[in-house]
Amino acid sequence: MSTETGRATRPLGWRHSAATRRAARRGGNRRTVIVAFCANTFIALAKLAAALITGSSALLAETLHSTADGVNQLMLALSLRRRRKPPDAAHPFGYQAAAFLWAFLAAVASFLVGGVLSIVLAIHELAAGGAVEKFAVAWIVLGVAAVADSLSFAQGLRHAKNEAAEWGLPRTTWLHKTSEPIPRAIIVEDGAALIGDALVAGAILTRQLGGPAASDGVAALLIGLLLAATAVGLARRLADLLIGRSILPARVAEARAIVAASPAVEEVVHLYAVYAGPQEAIVTAKVRPAPEQHAVELARGLDEIDQRLRSELAEVGEVFIDVTARGGRDHAGAGL
Repeated sequence: MSTETGRATRPLGWRHSAATRRAARRGGNRRTVIVAFCANTFIALAKLAAALITGSSALLAETLHSTADGVNQLMLALSLRRRRKPPDAAHPFGYQAAAFLWAFLAAVASFLVGGVLSIVLAIHELAAGGAVEKFAVAWIVLGVAAVADSLSFAQGLRHAKNEAAEWGLPRTTWLHKTSEPIPRAIIVEDGAALIGDALVAGAILTRQLGGPAASDGVAALLIGLLLAATAVGLARRLADLLIGRSILPARVAEARAIVAASPAVEEVVHLYAVYAGPQEAIVTAKVRPAPEQHAVELARGLDEIDQRLRSELAEVGEVFIDVTARGGRDHAGAGL
């Protein structure tokens, strides 16, 4: 916390939020990524073998889908490693935001490797036509893939449920609002993978029952569009965090109320709380101090604000409070 009271600034290192420390102790992100990567690697190899044996372009599209998901998990694992690096002179706030960057790159890779290539493959299949054979192989691989995808999906849901419980939110609400990219990415990807398995099953069944040959190519096209849509949806939310997204308005209001309630503060000129990493926010505020305070009293009051913000708002990491002279209103922070 920094002030303009004239006292020496404490030599603080970066302080992680309670939410970040809690997540690190549990290791839920790491388990979820490992389970998803192992499942997708196995599934991609099985689907590739089945696609080559059966000649199904839909299965080949699903191979690309699972491969893209596996690449995503590698990038998410790299983000976990990168974000653990301690702060340094060039990065005084640490590397927590690396999680947003790597997850964004994973979404881009999913769009290109899975979505675009699957669509190109589907267009080629629809133009050239092709025969699907050895249906038993396709059904066996699809069954195994559905089980593996379901296990990874269930692990992601368990992780999300545990985290949501800590925040007192329904799981769906937490997944929609959280700044933690890993569980949301894996749940969305595994959900899309299960839909992709169903599309392939529908195409295989249609062909087996004597339906149109184009059904396989149509399924491949739908898989490509599905993967592209999910990748764009994930990337948009991550781009918002990379730009610098505020914490939820209700949490900003709570932070403002904590600062305003301090007897050391006469007025909160403005206050911002922005994510610097997954579940890790920086709070900055400009305040006018209450009159007739000694410097020691003001410093004690500001330290109490710091402690309250960090204890009552689990996502708050660092707190910086700027004390400004009393007098004309500063409109720079109007609107909060």
